[in-house]
Amino acid sequence: MLPVSEELKIKLKKLNQSLRSTFPVSAFDEGYIRERLSKIGVFYQIEKWQDRELKDWLKDQTLVGVDGSVNSTRGTQTRTLSVFQALAKGTRGEEKWAADVYTPLLGEDGEAEDGQAAREAKKRGAMLSRLEMEVTERAIQEWTPKVILLDGSLLHFYIDDAECWERVARTAENQGVLLAGVSEEIGTSGLVRELFPEYPSWSDRDLLYGVLRVGEAFEWRDWSPAGSRMWKMAFRSSKSPQPVGLDGLESQQEKRFDLARLVYTLTPEQGRGIPFWLDIVDNQVRVTDPLVQTMVEQYIDADLRHRLLVPKRNERMI
Repeated sequence: MLPVSEELKIKLKKLNQSLRSTFPVSAFDEGYIRERLSKIGVFYQIEKWQDRELKDWLKDQTLVGVDGSVNSTRGTQTRTLSVFQALAKGTRGEEKWAADVYTPLLGEDGEAEDGQAAREAKKRGAMLSRLEMEVTERAIQEWTPKVILLDGSLLHFYIDDAECWERVARTAENQGVLLAGVSEEIGTSGLVRELFPEYPSWSDRDLLYGVLRVGEAFEWRDWSPAGSRMWKMAFRSSKSPQPVGLDGLESQQEKRFDLARLVYTLTPEQGRGIPFWLDIVDNQVRVTDPLVQTMVEQYIDADLRHRLLVPKRNERMI
């Protein structure tokens, strides 16, 4: 076992006690939570499609997955170089790529390091969202697929750039292309605020853990913010006790159960709840540490790399 101080062991034990106090086992009674949830929303049991049913639904149109990735060189917030990629990939081999690079070395000066860290993280997130929306729009215009599954909630595209998102949504509606976001993590707290205000530290993710049956969805009308024009549901699409979030356009709401069936059909039973096609796209588009290092070494001059981007700690001997 690795050497660990006694002080650390003691503090971890105290932390465990604090967590148990904040998240008591008694509060997470499945039957009680389901009873409370049924008062403000609806449970649905979703069935998988058989191969023939799925083919008939697709009607010879392609299925597209969209994902993006960003990674940065190691260093302080002001001395990094970030590499972005986004990919729309169809089941017939179609691909649309978009990429970008960014460094705060060419940006504004004068902001405190701690404030800049948050601002830079937000900027990187917005840049990645725009790239994902770019390949989504191009895929709609050039391929007219049956459906596009995006990795993550559609809501974050709306939050990052509402004007760009509205254009993508209108393009999908005009072309008759279904859009759905599949989120690995449910980051909201609306259900908790509505049903369990006495536990302000909880999130909807904590509340829903292990509550849904396999193949079961829960829908609450008040989940999506006003003005977003989206529907949303929690859906347990695999044996993992943690449900995923599924959302789409309000104008396509009547197709939401078809989209849930699609996600369920494409998700491995033993997986974490994400359709395998999105995992394939994620694996292909991911910007890894070795890729960032290789690209920087190949395209950024050595003197600039060492002067601006290589932190001193990289020179440690052990």
